[in-house]
Amino acid sequence: MVTFTQEQPQDADAIEQLLDRVFGQARCQKTSYRFRDRVAPVAPLCYVAKDGDKVIGTLRYWPVEIGPKGTPALLLGPLAVDETYRGLGLGADLMDVTLAACAAHGHEIIVLVSDLAEFYSKFNFTAAAPTGITMPGEKTDRIYIRGMVPNALAGVEGPVRPFGARFPKARSVKNRSVKRKAA
Repeated sequence: MVTFTQEQPQDADAIEQLLDRVFGQARCQKTSYRFRDRVAPVAPLCYVAKDGDKVIGTLRYWPVEIGPKGTPALLLGPLAVDETYRGLGLGADLMDVTLAACAAHGHEIIVLVSDLAEFYSKFNFTAAAPTGITMPGEKTDRIYIRGMVPNALAGVEGPVRPFGARFPKARSVKNRSVKRKAA
């Protein structure tokens, strides 16, 4: 019997092994992983699918910010299901369970990077490019967004950035004369 539970610390190794099997070890080189570097996932939103004690699916969420205002958002992913369990709807079940958790915890914006537009559109994700939301280093046609409440995306635009990252402050340039010693 498959169960869906919040990820626990003892699931960490099994999750990493599953992600390596599904995406390969080169997954950590993907642009989206830079947004997860040195930031913990949002624990109450991270779920696993288990068959008995075996982790067969995982879905995590990470804090990010959007635009110069630093609008809080979540970065969905990775979503992975063990190859032997694919086609049973477990990915969709993980989406349903975790999106309900996101709503229950008051999160308003979720962004993701994927080539699976058809799958994520079933969960009301749309292309982010028309909203003016981008992700540095990522193709705009791979970025999707979902507002969890009405008008969540109103006035939100700009690049997605890792949680806690700040835009560089503009520096004023002054005319300075430089004295140099003659050679």
